[in-house]
Amino acid sequence: MKYRKSALPMALLGLVLFFSACATNPGSEDLPTLPKRELSKALVPQEFIYPGGGKQAPDPQLAKEIQAFLEQNGMLGGVPVGVAHDLPIILNSQVQVYLHSFANSRNIQAALARSGRYLPMIRQVFQEYGLPQDLVYVALVESGFSPWARSPKEAVGMWQFIEGTARRYGLKLNEQVDERRDPEKSTRAAARYLRDLYQQFGCWYLAAAGYNAGEKRVEGVVNRHNTRDFWTMAQQKLLPQETCNYVPQLIAAALIAKNPGRYGFPDIKYQAPRPAAKVRVPGGLNWRWFAYSLEVPEKEFLEFNQELQGERLPVGTKEYWLKVPGNKKGQADHLARLSWRLEKMASLENSN
Repeated sequence: MKYRKSALPMALLGLVLFFSACATNPGSEDLPTLPKRELSKALVPQEFIYPGGGKQAPDPQLAKEIQAFLEQNGMLGGVPVGVAHDLPIILNSQVQVYLHSFANSRNIQAALARSGRYLPMIRQVFQEYGLPQDLVYVALVESGFSPWARSPKEAVGMWQFIEGTARRYGLKLNEQVDERRDPEKSTRAAARYLRDLYQQFGCWYLAAAGYNAGEKRVEGVVNRHNTRDFWTMAQQKLLPQETCNYVPQLIAAALIAKNPGRYGFPDIKYQAPRPAAKVRVPGGLNWRWFAYSLEVPEKEFLEFNQELQGERLPVGTKEYWLKVPGNKKGQADHLARLSWRLEKMASLENSN
């Protein structure tokens, strides 16, 4: 099939044929779909969804040829040929704004480098929960993959949980720990939250919008305006501006992360996951004593236990699992046994 230059805009927006704004994850048959998919009536004109303005979708072979043309001519935002998305991807002017904004950004480069440490774990967790793998880049948009991130609104951690949502999804917050900073625990909480949002809205874009703005605000817009089309909500400014920008940012982040060289990041030095081991110690233990005895600097020790704050592990908890560098497992086991003996001796003294 030959393409004329005048057909390129239609072909570009024809990409929507493959990535519906409310597509389901093929690996999660138990998740709901919308009773009837809506067309994007705002940012993506109907004539580009149905070329020619007809009521029926074009021939599937035509759709495949449009996609092949876009791939071969580098018009998929830098996605290599054959790399499929499991999050629906729409290329429109809003997404293009963030592709340009993120390109060559030092913050994005640092975030992509940091992602190497956490992505294997995040991908595994998201696979367990049946989530689209492209949703891992929510962490790039939220925090740049930093467990230490804190927003002006007091959202904390890689997944930027506020206190109420964190507690609702089982994360502990007290004087000794803030599990919003625990990479694995917070990732599991984020996966459950995103899955719940999808079950509520039946649309990954609205799930992402709900993650940013809160499910009640998105639900209110759905009910008041009788639409589940995110792009219509964005065009009509029915959601906060931050949320209207959030989905385009997520799409742009996914595209850049899949092929960073095309966007000015040819030589990213990805951090490697750090091998860690877990040891069981008594609750209330002074972790600084444990780190000192293990000959691990406090800063490094906290890199393995980002949730810790204060000097002691949670008081009133019978046991706690500390993470230590993998090469310190033997020494840590010895210290753990010693700490349990000391705990028992203290308990006996108190009973007398």
